[in-house]
Amino acid sequence: MNPVPFAQKSKRQRFAVIGVVVVALAVASYFGIQMNANNPAPKAAGGVVVVEATEVQPADIQDVITAIGTLRSAESVVMKSEISGRIAAVSFSDGSRVAKGDTLITFDASIQEAQVNQAKAERDLAAAKLKRTQDLFDKKFLSAAALDDARASEQIAQAKLALAQATLGKMSLRAPFSGVIGIRQVSVGDYIKEGADLVNLEDTSSMKVDFRVPEQASGRLRVGQVVGLQSDAFVGQSFPAKVTAVDSAVDPLGRSLLMRAELRDVSQRLKPGMFMRVTLVLETRKNALTIPEESVVTQQGRLLVFKVVDGKAVSTPVVTGLRVTNKDKAVVEVVKGLAAGDVVVTAGQIKIRGNNLPVKIAPAPSASPAAATPEKSGSPAPAKAAGPAPAKATGQ
Repeated sequence: MNPVPFAQKSKRQRFAVIGVVVVALAVASYFGIQMNANNPAPKAAGGVVVVEATEVQPADIQDVITAIGTLRSAESVVMKSEISGRIAAVSFSDGSRVAKGDTLITFDASIQEAQVNQAKAERDLAAAKLKRTQDLFDKKFLSAAALDDARASEQIAQAKLALAQATLGKMSLRAPFSGVIGIRQVSVGDYIKEGADLVNLEDTSSMKVDFRVPEQASGRLRVGQVVGLQSDAFVGQSFPAKVTAVDSAVDPLGRSLLMRAELRDVSQRLKPGMFMRVTLVLETRKNALTIPEESVVTQQGRLLVFKVVDGKAVSTPVVTGLRVTNKDKAVVEVVKGLAAGDVVVTAGQIKIRGNNLPVKIAPAPSASPAAATPEKSGSPAPAKAAGPAPAKATGQ
């Protein structure tokens, strides 16, 4: 008896396995069909598809950009010493308000005062010599060169006096503008070198914040646009500001445009250096028709919604505008295709096959039991949302 070749034996085994799999699948399909026939999916009576819907309502919407920035005072300076010397007096309290021109710190000026007195004496002597030289020159006793030397000496003495007086003036540090003084880092008796930091001064009568927006929005930016500022230090509060400047060039690295907004903090609660979230309003549209974003479906490259008319879902082409968020829910503006009061399907579109299919509107999940009871005259109307605050576009 000749043995069966190994290759032929393996081939027969594969056919046997395939046959078993086919039979198993056929049996499973049969029992699956029987189970579906005995347990059909729940649906409304008469083959009507149950959907969720909402009514198209007009609302005020805003197209906004969100950004981040750091709050800065209108004017800010770190006061530094222009000379080296020892502090003789500190004339302010930490954190106090000072006026422009107020003396803040005084240095020991005994040497500078002596230099001024010396310069005055030299100036007086040079002036007297010039007068005598002029008299002798008028009497033809001295040459013109002698008179020129006397005049030059008098001018040099005047210049030395001006220099000494200027140095004496630097011995008192004065506020360059009105504002709030910071916490000083020096004390009376300290010897300060030229250029050392002494104290900071902030003009908080108005504040400003610099922030960046994407270059795609550059064509819609202008001075005077409204900006809202929010800080973690004041949860739930927004501080209004206005755009005062737009940079002349786009940053080629980040492809963004620098903007500046200013606000007046009458309460003086905001502090320079605070981290701020910025909301820039690009456009406000009054009474725009809005629907939930999930209402819009795409079929064959067209935007559609299913409008409920006389209990049937009618496929309706629409043209959309802004996409905005309202209370963390995305809605879209409908520019064309719907009118206020129309009812559109928001959930269950996948079950709608074809046009003019009968539908039943399910009660809203938050509806009370009484409201969820269908009226005898027909399906319950979709729940209306409470009047929302102006919707805002998502950050770009």
